[in-house]
Amino acid sequence: MAFAANSIWLTHDEKSADSTSAAHALAQQKLEQLRSTPLGAAAVAPGIYIDASNPLQADGTAGGTFTRRWTVSGNDQPTFGLRTVTVTVSWRDTRSHTTTLAAYIRCSTIPC
Repeated sequence: MAFAANSIWLTHDEKSADSTSAAHALAQQKLEQLRSTPLGAAAVAPGIYIDASNPLQADGTAGGTFTRRWTVSGNDQPTFGLRTVTVTVSWRDTRSHTTTLAAYIRCSTIPC
């Protein structure tokens, strides 16, 4: 009986690790996409954005359990010529989870 319970617990932990890895990859994918956007593009204007394909599968296609959103900070945050982009991916299995990545992007002018 203990062996069966332990197997279930290990399987659950493995699935949770897979979901965490997938969420991190989805956040990294969006962050890299935004960082490669041309300077001054509307996609990196200050604001809060939600992925149009939500909920997402692990490969980024529609219809999964992941929700991705991102925030582009106001002009010159944290310093002149930069904005902070923060990407958050959330999902729920037996409980709620969130992973967040952030990076700086340059503005098209200094100061922004």
